[in-house]
Formats: sequence, structure tokens, C-alpha cells
Amino acid sequence: MCRFAWKLIALILLFVLLPVSSLQATMEYVPAGQVVEGPLLMSGNNIRVDGKVDGDLYATGTDVFISGEVTGDIIAAGQNISISGPVQGDLRLAAQNIRLHGVTQGSATLFCQDLDFNQQAIINKDMLLFARSARLQGDLQRNLKGSLQSLYLSGKIGQNLQLYNVEHLELDEAQIGGDLSYRSTNKAVISPGTTINGEEKWRQPSPAQPAPQNKLPSWGIWGGLLINFLGLLIVWGIIKAWRPHLWSQIAEKAGQNLAGSIGIGLLLLLATPILVLVLFLTVIGIPLGIILLLIYMVALYVSILIAAQFLSQILRERMNYSGHDIWPVLALVLLLMLAVKIPFVGWILGLIILSFGLGSILKTLSAKSSTEV
Repeated sequence: MCRFAWKLIALILLFVLLPVSSLQATMEYVPAGQVVEGPLLMSGNNIRVDGKVDGDLYATGTDVFISGEVTGDIIAAGQNISISGPVQGDLRLAAQNIRLHGVTQGSATLFCQDLDFNQQAIINKDMLLFARSARLQGDLQRNLKGSLQSLYLSGKIGQNLQLYNVEHLELDEAQIGGDLSYRSTNKAVISPGTTINGEEKWRQPSPAQPAPQNKLPSWGIWGGLLINFLGLLIVWGIIKAWRPHLWSQIAEKAGQNLAGSIGIGLLLLLATPILVLVLFLTVIGIPLGIILLLIYMVALYVSILIAAQFLSQILRERMNYSGHDIWPVLALVLLLMLAVKIPFVGWILGLIILSFGLGSILKTLSAKSSTEV
């Protein structure tokens, strides 16, 4: 656990200390036969590693394919992640689809929609899994914990399987070396060829009590939106009075590499809460965790202001607007606040705004640190 915490701390520090020039020069391809010393940061639409990474690998992109050897940890976020090469460290992955086909010496922490743990895949330690559906056909040599909607297990789990919530659980000639513990409304479907050396512990969730239908009046919804809007306006005005050019500087740095800002921000958006949780597990780390959590919350709060400032600068140039800065920013803040409320697509826009804000702030800080050096 301590090693995991230090890896995440190193991830945060790496992004803060790297100058912007190096962030823009991240690699997208490591060819077969090439050896790259880590830590290696990769960012782009299509990430491919066929060579060897001697150290930790940090990757963010639409498609991430790793067939080469990685002697350290892999921390990656994207839409599709596929790992078939040997990994001597741990896996910390967040993606829509994850496919594991290789041998991992450490443990795995996975956040995804669908997981394919192939028959050739081996994880020598533990797996923490949060997914919609998963097919586990490989060899997990210790414990599996997590929460899923659907799990199909035909592989091997060396010790215990513990699921906090699962709707459909099917064991098809699976091997479990310890206990099978799961919380579900439905009993698991277990084939005759399945082996469970421990106990099967099935727990049904208690019936949910119907909540009182206290419908929020329309004025309450719009009142909350108005209060949030006024709060953002006050924050923007205070920082504008304190540092008149700070908003424009942050937006300009982000605009130099828009995809890089969003990608780095997404990785931090996922990694920071885990880091805070790990810090809270130690007495020494609690003060640092509180400080980091406060900074994280403030950065998320002002992300919509950064996005509005960035869009306003683009519109000002195209429309030859010469009025006060506040009016286009206010209009865009209100527009973005309403846009994130749109069903089905609003959360995607909100995720982009938060990632863009975090990435922009870190790029500005890294630029300042490089100029001071």
C-alpha cells in the first residue's frame, strides 16, 4: 500500500515539475527493439509500445496498446487499453475497455466498462475491479475484490473472491482457492465443474425503503444555479483584480496543446482521489491529504472559469470584440453551466471541462517552475 501511495505521489510531482516543452514532446510510439528509460510519459490519440520501458509508464490516449516489456508500473487512462507484454510492477488503469493478455508480477487496480482477462493473462498478486461487465479466464493468484454488474469467471483465483455488489455472477468450471463472498439479489450460477475450497457466502441486499417524494420547487433549482453562478463570478473577479493577466495566461498555455491539457487533466482527475484516500490511511499523510483535497476541490471549481476564459479568447479574436472581458466570460460560464445539465451528454462535457481545467493549471505551474529554474 505504501509503495502504491508513493507511485501516485510521484505521478503528481512528475506532472508539476515537467516543463511545458517536454509535455508537448511526449512519445506516442516505442518500436520493437528500442529500450526507453522511465519514467516515460506518453500522450496522444494512439499509443503503442512494442519495445521495452525500463521503469514506470504513464500513458493517456484514445487507444493504448502495450506489447513490450515494462519493468515498472503502468498508470494509464483512455478509451481502449490492451496490455499483452510482461509487466514487472503494478497496473493502475481507467478506460472504457480493458484487455489483459500478459503476465503482471504485481497487482492491478482497474476502473472500466468492460474487462477481458484472457486465458493467457496472469496477475501474481491482487486485483481491485470496478466495472460493468468482466470476463475472467486467466490466472489471478491471490484475491479479487470489487463491484460489477456482470461477472463471468472461468479462470483461477488463488485465494478469496469478494464482490461488494454484483447483479449476475456465473462460475463456469472456475477455481477459487478460498471463500466466495458476494452481495446480490440473485444467487450465483455455478457449474458442476467449479471448485471452491472455502465457503460460499451469499448476502442479499436489504429492501430499499421508499424515500419521501419531496420534489424540489423550480425556484430551488434555479436558485442553486444562480448562487453557483454568482460564486464563480466573485472568484473570477477577485483573481482578476489580484492578477489581471492570470486567467488569460492559463488559457493561452492550455491552447498551445489542447489535447495534452485534457489528457493530463483526465489522468489527474482519476489519480488524485485515490492518492488522497491512500494518504488518509496513514497518520502522517492525513494533513497532506487534507491539503491536497482542498487544492483539488478548488481546481475543479474554477475549471469552468478556465474553459470559459479559453473560449472567450477565441471568440474575441474571431469577432473582433473590444469590450470588457467580463461579458463574454459571464455568458460562456452560464452557457456551460446549462450545457452540463443536458441529459446523456452533459456528463461528458463536464468531464472534459474538469480535465481541461486541471491540465491547464498544471501546465501553467510547470511553465513557471521551468522559468524560475
